[in-house]
Order: sequence, then structure tokens, then C-alpha cells
Amino acid sequence: MNDFVDSQVHIGPGGAAELVAAMDALGIAAALLDELWHGTPEHPYYVVGDGAVRTASPTAELASWTYPGRFSYVLRVDYRDPELRSVIRLGSDAEHVRAVRISVAASRAATAALAAGKFDNVFAAAADFGLPVFVLVPGNSHLLVPYLEKYRDLKVILCHCGTPPGPLMRAILAERDREPDNDAYWTAIGEESIEQAFEAVLRMADWPNVALKWAHAPMMFDQPGYPNEGTRPYLRRAIDAFGADRIMWASDKSANLTGESWAELLFSIRSNPDLSDQEKELVLGGTARRWLGWPQPSTANTENTV
Repeated sequence: MNDFVDSQVHIGPGGAAELVAAMDALGIAAALLDELWHGTPEHPYYVVGDGAVRTASPTAELASWTYPGRFSYVLRVDYRDPELRSVIRLGSDAEHVRAVRISVAASRAATAALAAGKFDNVFAAAADFGLPVFVLVPGNSHLLVPYLEKYRDLKVILCHCGTPPGPLMRAILAERDREPDNDAYWTAIGEESIEQAFEAVLRMADWPNVALKWAHAPMMFDQPGYPNEGTRPYLRRAIDAFGADRIMWASDKSANLTGESWAELLFSIRSNPDLSDQEKELVLGGTARRWLGWPQPSTANTENTV
């Protein structure tokens, strides 16, 4: 039986029942939720300390309790949070929290802080409390090397294929950027060729504790449109470098900018003739299960309890 696990779906207030219905129709067993309210970026959250953001996940937590086995979620954290270690500790105790997530891409200040070693508290706490870390740092995965050298047993997952943001995402990031040179900066991000950028990502496979989240490939490789044939050579190279047991599929269907449906994003992998059945099984679910410590539930525990 197929055990498809989508390793990133955003959710906002309500919507869990609709997600379950769609998942049932597509044969998706489980989805890792990242609560993010569209229209109010980064909500829900509280401002703590000196401008730090402490996120909350009320919808994701409720969905995980309401539909046992179908959902878990990530804990977004801010390295500036004065109670960061306690926040991650509480996350590690929560039944449905599978990982920490840090998003560095949208902020030049955060990227500079990562380069300066200021995220050490995040990696240290995640390592101590046994939570993997998803990192959105497209095009700058090399900045993780000092942390990987220090925390060799910590599982780290590169989000969104690890490559620089495509033209559609760059436009959004440039719009959010408050710096005076934002247009020039984000345009320059795209000057490096996709081939060069992807080679840098593939070099991260040298670290056995690093995995790759295969999300937004049509946008990152500028190959939109089902069946995403243009992304297949890149996925093949990623599997050859990392191994299928270190690549997990994610649709991020709630923030997909290239227009493919959830079904098309799933079947672009499921129907990919370049992959073996074993590789598909790993990429579409097995890797996420193992890396996130998310066992398959028994049939009795997956029934809707409402």
C-alpha cells in the first residue's frame, strides 16, 4: 500500500477537513503542516523580547489531534527569542511536533546572522532535544557548514531544493524587503546559473546528516507545467548524490506559484519514469517517516474521531 507523506503544506484558520478530503482522494496518507496565514504573513505569532517573533500553531495542533495519524507540524522559531531553548524543549515534548523550521530566505538580516553564527542557539537546542531542523536558505546552503561541523548528529533538511529563489519568488521577496537596493539585490540573486547553484546544493550531500526537501522544483528550476519533465534530470542528480533515502517530497501546494494542482505535484513524482519503485517509495514518504521519526499509524488510529 502506498504511504505518501507530503512534507510541507501550509494551513490557516480552519481547512483541516478540506485537506483530509483532498488527501483521501489523492491517496496521501499524511501531511506535515507549517501554519502560516496567507494575507497576514508569519501570523499567528507573538512579539517577544527585543522584536523577536514567537509563532503559534493553533490550527495545525488542532488538526493533528482531530485527525490522528494524518497530520504533524513544524515549530517555527526565531533565534532572537529570549526563551528559545524553552520553546524548543516544549516542542520536543509535544506529540505532534516533528521538527523545528527556520526561514532565512526572506531576510537579509537573518542571512547575515546565520553567517555570523547567531543561529547556534537554535541548532544547539534542536540537537539537545532531538528535533530535526528544516532550513530555508536557498542559494546559501554553504552557510550551514559551521553548524554541521559542530552538530554532526543533528538532522538538517534543506527546504525548496536548496537553490536560489526563482523569478516568481524573487519578486515576492523583493516586495517584502525594506532595503533601498532591494530590486538590485534580488535581481543579482538570479544571475548565477541554475547549474552552478545546483552543484553547490549537491555538494551538501557530503554531509550524511543533511537531507533535501524536494519542493517548488518547477519554480526553482524554471520548469513549470505538469508533468514537470524539465525538473526530472535535477531530481535524478539529487538522488544520485544524496540517495533517495535523503530526499523527501513536498507539494507546498498552498503556496505553489507555478500553478500545478496538488494531484499534478504528486503525480509528477509518482509517474516519473526515471525513478525506480523503491526510489519513489522513499521520496514520496519513506524518507520523511524516517527522518522525522513519524511512524505509520495503525488503521485503527487513523480514523476521524469527530
